[in-house]
Amino acid sequence: MQKMHNSPSLRRRLTWYVVIILATLTVMSGTAIYVGTTKEADEVFSAALVQTARILDGFITRETIARDHQRLQRALERGPTAHEYERNLFFAVFDADRNMLLHSSQAPELPAQDIAPGFSEFRYQRRKWFTFALEASHDDLLIVVGERSGARQEITEYIGSGLLLPLILLLPLVLWVLWHIVGVALRPLQAVTDQVRQQDLRQLKVIDVEGVPGEISPLVTALNQMIVDLDAVYLRERRFVSDAAHELRNPLAALLINIDNAIEESYEREVLDTLQSMKVSIQRLSHLVSQLLALSNLEKAGGSVDFEPVDLAGVCASAVAAAGTRAQAKSVTLDWQMPAAACELSGSQALLESMVANLIDNAIRYCDSGCRVVLRCRREGKALLLTVDDSGPGLDPEQLSRATARFYRAGDTNLTGAGLGLSIVENIAKIHGGQLQLGKSTLGGLCASLRFEID
Repeated sequence: MQKMHNSPSLRRRLTWYVVIILATLTVMSGTAIYVGTTKEADEVFSAALVQTARILDGFITRETIARDHQRLQRALERGPTAHEYERNLFFAVFDADRNMLLHSSQAPELPAQDIAPGFSEFRYQRRKWFTFALEASHDDLLIVVGERSGARQEITEYIGSGLLLPLILLLPLVLWVLWHIVGVALRPLQAVTDQVRQQDLRQLKVIDVEGVPGEISPLVTALNQMIVDLDAVYLRERRFVSDAAHELRNPLAALLINIDNAIEESYEREVLDTLQSMKVSIQRLSHLVSQLLALSNLEKAGGSVDFEPVDLAGVCASAVAAAGTRAQAKSVTLDWQMPAAACELSGSQALLESMVANLIDNAIRYCDSGCRVVLRCRREGKALLLTVDDSGPGLDPEQLSRATARFYRAGDTNLTGAGLGLSIVENIAKIHGGQLQLGKSTLGGLCASLRFEID
């Protein structure tokens, strides 16, 4: 299976796109709110300054100042009922020579000579002040009303934060809700992914298009068409292999009989050698056909195999007995170590017999004369372990990685093996939920180990 790369999550990508857009809109709206609030606050406060100056113009004259100066001055002092905001405001009255006639207690030192009618600003004790100067309508007085700039900034920040803070605090909640909404929206895509992941090459099924969004519907349609085409190609391949194997078995068997008859009737050494060579080649071809037929039948069975309780130890004992003659002919010692406990497995009797037979056949085939093959079956907890060890030449790491590939034969390629035995073993093991592992044997050769999980 091809290794999956850590590609970016579509769910995470969509979520972050929306979050970035929301954050950008929040910043833009915050900026607009701040600018708008600042402008409106300036307008309101400036209007208040003008209104205050006009009110003072209505009841303060040079005469009232001269007559009631002390009373007016006391009235302008901040008393116990004064508001905290009053310290940010002041007013002062100047005569024509810019002499201060009357002022509030919070009034700063004004640059009287530089004050002109209308709006202006100046700095006093590192603070910025906004002022509005109005020439009295009935005297040569100049009424100045001022306000510290910090007051406007405080109001602007208060209003702006009141509008922006909820948006900022809601962003994590929006992110959480958005994450789950995107997850729900992508569930049909996940469902399609699960269906594709669960596909079995032996039993391909079209993907259910119910509930699939329109954006991925063309992809699902293309996948279904590919599945239909692939299933058709795979079916044709299986039929070809099966039909070819069936058609070749009888002619090959007849050809072997004719060659055996020719060998018995021939007395010339050269002819005998040629016939023996032909016999070996035909035997190899016959074995290949048998293995191809077995592999084709195995793939046809796939997930439709009927399981029943099978005594794996009994299967092993029968396989050892059947292979005894062949092992003896090659001077290979074949040992079978009986298990101490029952080794019952739910599976197919025929397939398990084929699996064990192929393991033993593979070990004998690649062992030299005088080698030893040991078959063991034992129970380990909730698992059955079947091992075949031999003292043959074994396989190097590169050969081990390719040993289960179809038609791969390690070592002497002149042997009659077809290179399909271990592939058949691996497929049967997978059907039964088992796993084949190849490694170094304690006898010095190859160790083929099968592990089956049982209840």
